[in-house]
Amino acid sequence: MGEASTSRRTFLKFAAAGVAAGAVGLPLYHYRFRSPEEAVRVGPRGTPPLGSWEDLYRQRWTWDTIAKGSHGWANCRSACAWDLYVKDGVVVREEQTATYEQSEPGVPDFNPRGCQKGACYTEVMYGPSRTSVPLKRVGPRGSGQWERIGWEQAIGEIAEKCIAAANRWGTETLYQDLGPNFDFGPSTAGRFKFQFMAGGMFADNWAEIGDLNIGASMAMGFAHVGGSADEWFLSDYLVVWMMNPSVTQIPDAHFLYEARYKGSELVVIDPVYSATAVHADQWLPIAVGTDAALGLAVARHLLDVGAIDLPYVREQTDLPLLVRLDTGRFLRGEDLVEGGLGTQLYMWHPQRNAAVAAPGCGGHETRSLVLDFEPPIDGQWLVRLKDGAEVGVVPVGAMLKEHLDPWTFDYTAQVTGLHVEQIRRFAEGWARAERPMVLSSWGSNRYMHSDLMNRAKILCLALKGALGRKGAGYQATGWVDLDGFANAMQMQRPGIAGRLGALLGTIEPAQLFDAMLDVAMKRKTQNEVERMGEHFYTKNRLCTTDVVEVNFTAPGYLDALNREQEGMSPRPLAAYREESRANGWGPGVPVKAPPKVFFSGGANLLRRNNLPQYLKAFVWDDMELIVDINPKFSFTGTQADYILPAAGWYEKAGIKYTMSYIPYVHYCDVAVPPLAESKGEFEIYWLLTREIERQAKAMDLPVFEGCGRGSTDWKTLHQRYSNRGDLGQHDAEKVVREILDSSATKGVTLEALKRDGIARFTATGTSVQASALHNPDWTGPGVLNTLTRFTEHKEPWPTWSGRITSFIDHPWFIEMREQFPVHKDSPKAGGDHPFQFVSCHARWSIHSSWRDTPMMLRLQRGEPQVWINPADGERLGIADYAYAELYNDYGSVRMRVKYSTAVRPGVAYYHHAWEPHQFPNHESYKWLIPGLVNPLHMAGGYQQIDHMMNRYQPGSAVQDTRLGIRPWTGQPTGAKPVATSRSDGEPT
Repeated sequence: MGEASTSRRTFLKFAAAGVAAGAVGLPLYHYRFRSPEEAVRVGPRGTPPLGSWEDLYRQRWTWDTIAKGSHGWANCRSACAWDLYVKDGVVVREEQTATYEQSEPGVPDFNPRGCQKGACYTEVMYGPSRTSVPLKRVGPRGSGQWERIGWEQAIGEIAEKCIAAANRWGTETLYQDLGPNFDFGPSTAGRFKFQFMAGGMFADNWAEIGDLNIGASMAMGFAHVGGSADEWFLSDYLVVWMMNPSVTQIPDAHFLYEARYKGSELVVIDPVYSATAVHADQWLPIAVGTDAALGLAVARHLLDVGAIDLPYVREQTDLPLLVRLDTGRFLRGEDLVEGGLGTQLYMWHPQRNAAVAAPGCGGHETRSLVLDFEPPIDGQWLVRLKDGAEVGVVPVGAMLKEHLDPWTFDYTAQVTGLHVEQIRRFAEGWARAERPMVLSSWGSNRYMHSDLMNRAKILCLALKGALGRKGAGYQATGWVDLDGFANAMQMQRPGIAGRLGALLGTIEPAQLFDAMLDVAMKRKTQNEVERMGEHFYTKNRLCTTDVVEVNFTAPGYLDALNREQEGMSPRPLAAYREESRANGWGPGVPVKAPPKVFFSGGANLLRRNNLPQYLKAFVWDDMELIVDINPKFSFTGTQADYILPAAGWYEKAGIKYTMSYIPYVHYCDVAVPPLAESKGEFEIYWLLTREIERQAKAMDLPVFEGCGRGSTDWKTLHQRYSNRGDLGQHDAEKVVREILDSSATKGVTLEALKRDGIARFTATGTSVQASALHNPDWTGPGVLNTLTRFTEHKEPWPTWSGRITSFIDHPWFIEMREQFPVHKDSPKAGGDHPFQFVSCHARWSIHSSWRDTPMMLRLQRGEPQVWINPADGERLGIADYAYAELYNDYGSVRMRVKYSTAVRPGVAYYHHAWEPHQFPNHESYKWLIPGLVNPLHMAGGYQQIDHMMNRYQPGSAVQDTRLGIRPWTGQPTGAKPVATSRSDGEPT
């Protein structure tokens, strides 16, 4: 091959050659060559000639070995066990297994698990976009000009560039984001360990991709909550609200429909007649973005008819807490006595006829919610302040009733576009229900005001006493924590010494002693101490931030959002960010400079990011090194400097990330060696740290400061990564054993997982707050339900009030008039245009992993499309499957139109994750989506309202985007140019 190629076609030929070279005997069904000379020779025939079609059929059903596996790096909430059939060193097919057991008698089991994507991952692994050899860019970024290089050259040059950037800018300018494709095995542990050991900046992308449930964090103190999917079967009133399990959670959807068979009522709230809605008893085709209004109407009805669990509400919620009528803020200890605590809140004691300190608040010595009286949730009284003045106080419940008063069924119908009788029937179902459950997963967080919508849903559940009750509550995707994973990425030595070092690296010894004393003296619960330790570690040890904050380090990017959001809040977006930074609420990272080195692994940032033209102009083009470590060709890879081929999911040891929907750990065994020259990520970073350390020693590099949260010496980087030499280049399985040394997998061995593929969890894991399920009693048997720490053990919730929170008196929330959940109209992002552009996950791909897979493309229309109501299409003069131009203030893109009566008029509905290079001009709809940022998500200093990884951070809302649609008749389309200048001041 020549030194360089100049087109994607040649790039794919590279990939094809590498794949074929690494898979002798593989039939190259995906590759087509123009002449026999171009064909790659794959070696001698390994089987005798076939005599008939029967011989061909019989040969198909022979194999050499069967390995246990799953799709570890897929960002899929449904973990599934598969048998992988290997013949002649190639995985020839995958099959579902059915080895799951019932959680308890009377509840359906989890069998079988899988979907059409998992059933054809071999099509991806051996497909035309598979990466197989290291590539180096030799032309401008995005030019398609690459040359094939060896691993030694690639690692050497990347290490040299990392050192140069760290010397000039600091180690914090080495940048990775979480994913969203990752596993809990050695590949991800290796990624994270390199980043943390090197002092690099790690950006959380949960909110930026729209998956972080900030509303849940506001109401309960954590974003990820929910038990096992078989708990759905126990509910008598299932409300699927902003979720589509029949498409996005195919292996678990049967629990919904089996619940219907036994008499449960299933309600689906979705502006689209979804694949889940077709099975529902009620479908509410709500107007886009009006979900909070519906929730408020239900809450009003529950209070009006007395269908609330009053003892639960008094004990577990903030409705009895007193609020001052003069300030509109909680009555606090500092209001009543000199030296009183601002964290101490109050209730009204009827027998004493006085305000008394509420137990469980941050300022109360009693760390329990147990009450020995019945505080009222309605009424009004006078209290005397420390200065002698008297003020009126009311409980939160009284204010809530007044707040909900306008939300009659008639008024709600006007806002939501639903019929009054639909709303009435829905609310009455809530009132009757004994075990209501709301399924509201990651897709529920992609509006500017998603937090208000989710707070309204949680309010309804709190009034019914459903949260923390088996067979009821809020299913928003919980996690089982593997504490061994945290050890694996933090340990610098093997064994007990390494684990102890990891522990002491997270907290100061004096703090550890004080924490143990607090628990022993019952001044704090163990959960509170763990939360404080996590907060200290995140704020003082890790160089962590979020993707939105990284983007905002470029003034041009922030200016673009500031202009877009003008008038959407009382002050400019930039003013809120400035105040947040001044108060120390934000992550405070990066400190010195924006990113200069980006390692893309498990991410496809330029496909995923909203307004990628602004990201590229203001952040991407200023970076000095971009490395895409990926088993698959991606759009981000086309804009990188190096592409390093990662092993496929059947080619490396891994553990599927541990969602609580399926209470089993899923192991991914090495079914076949990595294809061609690809390597697992653990090995790649092992080689990179070794080379960085070698060069650092040769240069006698000084110790770097990191991001101000601890120094890092690159002269010992490989020693620390390899646990002082205990981990060799090919010791990924050794890392697996360390990860399995977790409380949730106690007694689970690697050998058993290689044999069985799965094992039931033995606990919910340690209480890492981002993944805590708050059920300390569950040990494996039985349905996994959550939040019993609060409802049964009576521990305080991790919120300002120590309770489920409906009222937030943070100054910013008062300024925004969002103390209670309210309905706010969806802002018009991208300009005042007639269609609201609403995204959903596709049935045929998980993000972009299967987006160009021929088998999956054959099950749909094969290219990007936008669904509109036929009446809209006819009015616009656009025929079904014709091209249309979609436009707004940022430019235009061309897409096919698909008619669908499932879509409301005025809505343009699309499936996400198409690669930009699947569009004309290599520009996707992302070029039209500004991605609004809610200023409240930059607030802090208020217990649960505080920037934390996987819990609270600014995000990027896509569902508020507006656009117009017109026929495409050949006119040019494209994004409007970005006016910018380079960092050296020259215009571009």
